[in-house]
Amino acid sequence: MDVKHRKIIKENIDKLVQHTEFKELLQACRRTDLLSDQMVCNLRIDSQNMVDIEGSQTSDEFMHKKLFEKITHRGPEAFETLKQILKALDKVEALQILQRDREFYGIREQRNSIPQTIHRVLEAPIELVSASTTDTPDSVHSMVGENSTPALTEFLDTVDPIEKYEVVKANRISTCDHIGTYKMQSNHNRGVLFIANYISFKDDYRNGAANDSDALIYVFRQLGFKIFKTIDGSQTEFFDLLETLLNSEYTRQTESFVLAFMSHGELNEQNEDVVVFSDESVVKVKEVIDRFSNRRCPNLEVKPKVLIFPFCRGSMQDKGITSKTETDTIPFTSRNEKLNAEMSDLLICYATMEGFKAHRDKVTGSWYIQELCKTIAEHAHDTHFEDILKLVQRKVVKIRAENGGIQMGNYRNIGFDFKFFLNPAISEE
Repeated sequence: MDVKHRKIIKENIDKLVQHTEFKELLQACRRTDLLSDQMVCNLRIDSQNMVDIEGSQTSDEFMHKKLFEKITHRGPEAFETLKQILKALDKVEALQILQRDREFYGIREQRNSIPQTIHRVLEAPIELVSASTTDTPDSVHSMVGENSTPALTEFLDTVDPIEKYEVVKANRISTCDHIGTYKMQSNHNRGVLFIANYISFKDDYRNGAANDSDALIYVFRQLGFKIFKTIDGSQTEFFDLLETLLNSEYTRQTESFVLAFMSHGELNEQNEDVVVFSDESVVKVKEVIDRFSNRRCPNLEVKPKVLIFPFCRGSMQDKGITSKTETDTIPFTSRNEKLNAEMSDLLICYATMEGFKAHRDKVTGSWYIQELCKTIAEHAHDTHFEDILKLVQRKVVKIRAENGGIQMGNYRNIGFDFKFFLNPAISEE
């Protein structure tokens, strides 16, 4: 949506709320795909967590305003789609607000000019999504049968992170003759970022985690990465989508791959890292890492692969959790010499040491993810990725919870033998 249209909506939200009905408009926005199911689900979650100092807003009133705010972050056709919806719903006063520089006589007669697709999608009623609903991953269009292959959809929606980290552009392609560098100079196939963020659980909600997704998208989009995203869902859905992506044309053509896997984590009884999905199933982190072996993932052979795991790896902590800080933990009762290696070119990034907790701010998100995004934005133009990680670790260890809780990040290098420069906003094509 362009700036002018976004400004019209934001400056007139109270009037738009006054002249529309929340549930009717929400159903229409879902039916026309102006809002995704996940965005509708988040509206309810936001309303449950809202703090209304004056006590003057009901949950629906709060969501009504948030609905219009979310529309301003949709694609370039969102403003026109909203106008067509208002025409179809006969919301003349609201439509006048969006068309304030026009004559408004006979708007009701204009209903005949509404595209038939808008009429059709508004015909059937639709139920509101509850906050506990597990949605289909954003990157999946459809799943036809249990064993079908999910269809991949690149995530193109606008995001609005709390802190917008602007990436410093490179003025040249960085190289290192002594060590060598991974090729990162394509204009259209620079990299693939896959975000798997598990926020909603049966008895828990990871406050601030949604902002981590937005921050990553905001930064990696500036780096030229194609982005795929799944929010919540089951273990089966995750591995099906991951396998589809790793065997797709996207990864065959890409120069690099980054996975950001965000959820609750812990050590199991065998002292192995495990993570939990929204369906409360648990998997060993090793099973995720194994998907990136050269045998199982030939599309990414000899290409840099970065796996980011910002979750807890145990229950140990120097001091207790403060009221403003949560932890991501779950309770428990062309190099020929490497072409045949089982694992290579893999960098695994952890937010904390094995056995320890990782901190997450309830509003801004993971300490580690936020510092990673900020450091990439500031230094990727002339600093290779392993040095960026060192800077992140030095910054994160200086952060303190109110009672002194800390964490120390670390990473594991598996045959990641060349320097990995992201070369933002520059290519040799």
